[in-house]
Amino acid sequence: MTARSVSVVIPTHNRRLSVERALRALCAQTYPAEAMDIIVVADGCTDRTAEVAAGNWPVRVRAIEQPPSGPAAARNRGADAATGDLLIFLDDDIEVSPQFVAEHVAGHGGARTVVIGYLPPELQGRHDFLAIMLRAWWEMMFDRMRESGHRFAYSDLLSGNFSLSRALLSEVGGFDERLRCHEDYELGYRLIAAGAQMRFAAAAAGSHHEYTDLGRALRRKRDEGHADVALAHRHPALIPALPLSGDYGRLSRRGRTLMRMARTRPAAGDALERIYRGMLPLLEGVRLRTRWRRLVDDLLLYWYWRGVGEAIDAASFVSLVVKAERAPAFHDVDLRAGLDAAARQIDDVRPEAIRLRWGPMVVGTLDVQAGAEPLQGRHLRSFLEGRFSRRLAEVMVLARLLRPPSVD
Repeated sequence: MTARSVSVVIPTHNRRLSVERALRALCAQTYPAEAMDIIVVADGCTDRTAEVAAGNWPVRVRAIEQPPSGPAAARNRGADAATGDLLIFLDDDIEVSPQFVAEHVAGHGGARTVVIGYLPPELQGRHDFLAIMLRAWWEMMFDRMRESGHRFAYSDLLSGNFSLSRALLSEVGGFDERLRCHEDYELGYRLIAAGAQMRFAAAAAGSHHEYTDLGRALRRKRDEGHADVALAHRHPALIPALPLSGDYGRLSRRGRTLMRMARTRPAAGDALERIYRGMLPLLEGVRLRTRWRRLVDDLLLYWYWRGVGEAIDAASFVSLVVKAERAPAFHDVDLRAGLDAAARQIDDVRPEAIRLRWGPMVVGTLDVQAGAEPLQGRHLRSFLEGRFSRRLAEVMVLARLLRPPSVD
């Protein structure tokens, strides 16, 4: 049987050594080399990255050079030049396993499948608090996708390691080149709206060589604030799922102060942020990890809202968020007939939101989840074993206690 043709697209900007490491790993694949090609898109590179692709590689490697246009434009340029039926998008700091391409190919069960690969972080031997936090964040994200019945959402699409057919990418219009951040989330939203089925393939793995420091993490949060405003304008239905419309009622006084100053007094807020940031080495030095983490979370929130405030004024922001609010229509699902019957009912009706019941007693509600795949019966067990497990147990005990006595 002829192997499926695959093109791997790697966008990069001035990271020649990382590209070389990525290419070495891709050239050691178990997948047939004659069915693969690799496209390196050098986006405004000044470090002679294109020369790396001109080396003597056992797999066909091409380099495309373009003026600095951003990662979305680089990925689109690579996809346009691809010859493979299947596209794998890979960041330049990923060192893939030998079975990486084969596992991506194996994960595609249909024309509308999107396969998301695993990216275990490689933190260069670091054991500082930030490295520990980054590792926990990455693994928690993938642990969710590993769960049976996970309901995939727009934010599960990670442009650093995913694959889809060239035809599907063309159908939805590729990456939005106006975005310099969260362009993968925006594409994920459109793919789900187009009926794509996301899957997680743990064996399609590549080590993510992570060099993020605190300054870079805070700058990223500022960029995410800008990007989320753009997402809200492009897709108003997504607003309830974005952090800019989140519930911040449980913030500490410090967090509330920083969040308010990010929008109303950014100059003073920046000065206060610098003072707080200076406290982090002291907290880490005396190993106060919990206090360190709370302060970092507040600083990340500050810079997210700095980005939001730079992208939209207060009046326009309120108008945008209010416009997206709507009351969902709940469909009642009674669990007394069993899990299989309840799952079939969800698949038959395909409701936006459901209210889970045990007779007259409510177990819980699943509200509209903006940017997520439609509710399906396969999601039900995951919710009952996770979010609603305690309430379900309480309801079942009450149901037994309230059952009328049998008459002999």
